[in-house]
Amino acid sequence: MANLIIVMWRDIPAQVIVKQGRKSAKRPLEERFEKAVDKAAMRAGLYGSDGYLSEWRRDTSSCGDDLEAVLEATVSQIQTDYTDERLAVLVAAGGIAEK
Repeated sequence: MANLIIVMWRDIPAQVIVKQGRKSAKRPLEERFEKAVDKAAMRAGLYGSDGYLSEWRRDTSSCGDDLEAVLEATVSQIQTDYTDERLAVLVAAGGIAEK
């Protein structure tokens, strides 16, 4: 079984990785996600620090065996779900989504 890994800074996604055995594929999300992470980290006072690095995590789940198809579908879905407005709310909250 293959694994889908979404790399996140706090609650802001940044990259999608799919792996199966020794095969893997990965893709960073659009630049607006990178900018959102940077802005949220600055807002939280965590730029250039170990605190910033410690906030990165990987959310892993099982996925289908067609790695490229899973990668494309997941990247597309995340980029659709995370509108500029949603990213702005996350940035304002220091990268942490309301529960």
